[in-house]
Amino acid sequence: NKCELFGSFWKIVNDMRRNSMNGMPVGNVLQKDHLYEQVADLLEQQILNNYEDGARLPSEQHLAEEYSVSRTIIRESLKLLKERGLIDSKTGSGSYVTRPEAQNIADVVYRIIQMDQIDYVSVFDMRMILEMESISRAVNHVTTAEMKEMEHLLELLKDPKLSNEKRSKYDFSFHYMIAKASGNPLLALMTEAIGTICQEMIHKAFLLQDSLRDSIARHNLIMNAIKARDEKAAKEAMRGHLERSKRNYEEYLQRQQEG
Repeated sequence: NKCELFGSFWKIVNDMRRNSMNGMPVGNVLQKDHLYEQVADLLEQQILNNYEDGARLPSEQHLAEEYSVSRTIIRESLKLLKERGLIDSKTGSGSYVTRPEAQNIADVVYRIIQMDQIDYVSVFDMRMILEMESISRAVNHVTTAEMKEMEHLLELLKDPKLSNEKRSKYDFSFHYMIAKASGNPLLALMTEAIGTICQEMIHKAFLLQDSLRDSIARHNLIMNAIKARDEKAAKEAMRGHLERSKRNYEEYLQRQQEG
């Protein structure tokens, strides 16, 4: 499932990290600078390789002895692992392994975009890359159940009484379903990971007059092409929709600047 996939992804990363440490005892690997981060990295390797979801980690005292560090270092390491979505701490009970969700990635991506001031053009470029590939594959892999879910989301979008917040959520959910229907779980995971920033942009674009009518019409074009399993028409409809979404967002920004 999605959580296991996320864990597998990080397992590959940490296998590479661990290979560079082969043959080195823990005492030689750990350095004084940022010690808690290094302990957290080693604990992460153990979690991904040796623990099942829901398993209880050894006590702080046991881990402190195992890594020859203080319990304070262990506590800081566990806090870091919790931030990574790998464990959950229960007062009086200890720390338990959890599988990270796509939201963990989404939160990190959103913070990076904000802190590094990555512009909207880059975000839309990323959407174009992910969603054009998703729809190309979805046309050939989509199931009847997935098509029904897409159609359900379109019906929800047509409700004129919907708040913009819910509308942007349903809008992005439709796009996520296309990525899911691609048959490639990483495409779905990466699409979901940019969901927070995309929903924020969709929400603002919906503030423009007539944007709702145009959006529904373009989503219908996409849906009809998917149902017909017409890859060329589906890609053309998706490209046109994303390009129009970008222009709508640019118009929103321009109006904000003009006051």
